[in-house]
Amino acid sequence: MGHPQRKKHFVDAEVQGSLVRRVISHWLVFLIVAFVMSFILQVLTDPFRPLSAHFQDMWWTHGPFLIVVLFLLPVYVIDTIKLSHRFAGPVFRLRRAIRKVAEGAAPQPIKFRKSDFWNGLADDYNAMLARLNVLPESREAEKTSAAEEQLVASSEG
Repeated sequence: MGHPQRKKHFVDAEVQGSLVRRVISHWLVFLIVAFVMSFILQVLTDPFRPLSAHFQDMWWTHGPFLIVVLFLLPVYVIDTIKLSHRFAGPVFRLRRAIRKVAEGAAPQPIKFRKSDFWNGLADDYNAMLARLNVLPESREAEKTSAAEEQLVASSEG
């Protein structure tokens, strides 16, 4: 029932890619709104100065902030991928297990990492396999139970 550690953090391009695109779009919207608001406030401080002077002042006052925000984007993206890996990874693993059974392989119980979301999903899958009596240990338990019932019936009779 061992489970190998996943080496890839980006396992579901559709789900995780969507989340990354969302984080980047939110980051861009934030950056645009912050720039526009800063520019408006800059112009309102002295509306009679030329726009080029306002842009230059903005660069000197807000440029360091812009540089920091640019360096934070990869941190946000990587963190989003790592977080999404905790729910995309288990679903990926469950889909792979189901696909193997559909291809004719013997069902195997699955186990997710403790830090993953949806650990109950693995428990439910394993309970389903046990209920369907397709796991070797569940068949052994059923044989033992049947043998015990026969022993009790023969000793009573």
